[in-house]
Amino acid sequence: MKILVASLGIPGHLNPMLSAGRVLAQQHEVMVTTSNELRGMVEAAGLAFIAEPAETSTFVGKFIAAHPEFAQMPAGLEQLRFGLEHYIAAGIASQASNLRYALEIFAADIILADSFFFGTLPLLLRPRAERATIVHLGISVLNVHSGKDVPQRPGVTADDWVTERVHYRESILDPVQAAFASALHECGIRPLEVPVLESLAVLSDLYIHPGILSFDYPHDISNVHHIGRLPMASGQSVVPDWWESRDRSKRVVLVTQGTVANRDMSQLIEPSLIGLENEHDVIVIVTTGGQTLDSIALELPSNAYVETFLPFERILPFVDVLVTNGGYGTVNMALAYGVPMVVAGLSEDKEEVAAHVHWAGVGVDLHTSRAKSEAVRCAVRQVLDMPDYRRRAKEMEAEFAACDAETSLLELIGSLGGAG
Repeated sequence: MKILVASLGIPGHLNPMLSAGRVLAQQHEVMVTTSNELRGMVEAAGLAFIAEPAETSTFVGKFIAAHPEFAQMPAGLEQLRFGLEHYIAAGIASQASNLRYALEIFAADIILADSFFFGTLPLLLRPRAERATIVHLGISVLNVHSGKDVPQRPGVTADDWVTERVHYRESILDPVQAAFASALHECGIRPLEVPVLESLAVLSDLYIHPGILSFDYPHDISNVHHIGRLPMASGQSVVPDWWESRDRSKRVVLVTQGTVANRDMSQLIEPSLIGLENEHDVIVIVTTGGQTLDSIALELPSNAYVETFLPFERILPFVDVLVTNGGYGTVNMALAYGVPMVVAGLSEDKEEVAAHVHWAGVGVDLHTSRAKSEAVRCAVRQVLDMPDYRRRAKEMEAEFAACDAETSLLELIGSLGGAG
């Protein structure tokens, strides 16, 4: 079969799509379409590429340049709403146009799009016989930002939970629903019969989620299939020389701000180094995600090591606690290795990922994107000293181990046949 992989021009969205594309290329003809700025990522994955036309590019850098106020907004609901309205909703027509352009070049039987690629809606709302099969791949927790199936979290009273939900609906769901309705109307699309932020999971012919059921809130969407963690491409980073000679009597705390929201080390990395410098039973390992080591504006404590990149697949089996800003891919990988965590992040999907960490019992949510050093220290001690976090993370590790993501992906896609 011919499979067109479609991703928004965001590296964090493209990475899991490329993982799926590499697997599918074992048995099918695969092409990838995204913004031309990300061509190198696609070609490094060994996949064929169709660049979006420049005038309708979905590259996130183009959006940020056009909306400098976005970067100045504090991480949280205001910034989230702005992005959903002005990048995602406003880009539906461009996404749909880019998809039509790619399909003219590559007549795909199946479109595999990321779970924020709403340009599939014009096709999904056409009669099934008139379009290709459409599959979406989850790139974050299921139904992220939709308010769908959100349970009452541990430690939150029933009244506070109701207040939170009302505030979330007024701040995000209602205005974003209106923005999407306007964007769809301009595309000549009839009103959706489901909430728009649930629509791709509900309307797709298949929704494949590279994660495990236990980390997602309970749901009743029948076409969602959890497959476990997709294999990532081998990175170029190597185990540093000091790793083998580390003091193995001490527990390991790994700290990361990811590879995107890592311009300001004072948000999480620096508070973690300060907060943990006198914890004599731990060593602290920091990865800057590609930023230079001098981006950390403080003297390195004696119990800490810093690298620009680390091979997580080699390091995580020996990590006792992960301190992270909540990138879904990093959290998913940590759980696959049974590592509990401390999460401090509010941007993009990170607030919801952090809430899932708390709800699932695998870590502590600090409810901020700018952590205090004492808060990090207390949270790390809590996770280290209370065995329930590690026990719950190990249960999720076993659930991941029971999955065969490659086989499941190939079988699910294969079951769709070439019908279009």
